[in-house]
Amino acid sequence: MDAPPNSPPRYMLYGRLQQAARSASAGARMQAQGLANRVADTAARNGNLTAAREARAFGDRLTSNGNLEQLLPHDVNSARFIAEDLGKRLDAASQRITRFADDAYRAATVSSALTQVMDKATPAEAQAQAWRELTAKGVTGFTDKTGRQWNLATYVEMATRTAAQKAYNASHKDRLTLAGINYFTISTTGRPCPLCAPWEGKVLADRGAGEVTEPNARGGDPVTFHVAATIEEAIAAGLLHCNCKHVLLAFLPGATILQTNQWSAADEEAYQNTQKLRALERAVRASKLQVAGAVTPLDRQRANAAVRAGQARIRDFTNQTGLLRRPRREQLDLGNKP
Repeated sequence: MDAPPNSPPRYMLYGRLQQAARSASAGARMQAQGLANRVADTAARNGNLTAAREARAFGDRLTSNGNLEQLLPHDVNSARFIAEDLGKRLDAASQRITRFADDAYRAATVSSALTQVMDKATPAEAQAQAWRELTAKGVTGFTDKTGRQWNLATYVEMATRTAAQKAYNASHKDRLTLAGINYFTISTTGRPCPLCAPWEGKVLADRGAGEVTEPNARGGDPVTFHVAATIEEAIAAGLLHCNCKHVLLAFLPGATILQTNQWSAADEEAYQNTQKLRALERAVRASKLQVAGAVTPLDRQRANAAVRAGQARIRDFTNQTGLLRRPRREQLDLGNKP
């Protein structure tokens, strides 16, 4: 990572890097809460409107109370709390950007110094290697409280998607509860993870586990069914985890046909394939980071080659497995969609 001719001294570049990091962090922090508010509010309204449509479809089987399409006060409060939590997460992530300069400096000095001491590379080669390692990790990555390492872009994407799903489910449940629904089940996704699979085809309720007898939604004799757990207990056991795609659905005794899903070898293979695809997407994003942080033309050439090779692997893998390729998930602009 030798400096180009007539370039400023390293300490001046370090200062400029710090200034750029602080500027980027300040800009991101200014936008964090506004973005969080929009995400949570939109998701809450979508959950509310979906529940309203479902309630109208149920017709006389439910009691209606007021305008079903109006956002409820507790929907608003729930969205506000979720937005505040997401805002804090995004703010903490943006603060992490300010460590870019320090991480880059350490990568260019400490790591390269160790490499040189071991006589494995020239100073320029060692520093370039350190930089490649740093950008491959996302530069602004960090480790969460569970010990999982995150690239900053991936973390923001996860936090935003999870908050939106949480706001949607909370608003959806509250609206249906107002309409007279007291029991719920979850959607079937086709490729559930091991944490969620046990809850597909189960009934959840705020009242807790046990046998319950309720009037038949279709008329006729009462219906007895089993409530597996409270919604809170299911969530504590792993349901609706980070990046979870499941949504809560109304359960009408005698009318709802539960979709059971026994975890099979095919399910395990499908799930593992989705995880492999996520890993391939992360690899492409890491290569694109290396392109952006390339120090020399040769580094840029190698990084671009790695991007093309990674994209080819994704094409081959999706063709082989039948999974849908989502090119947006291979981008760096935080606009990735689930």
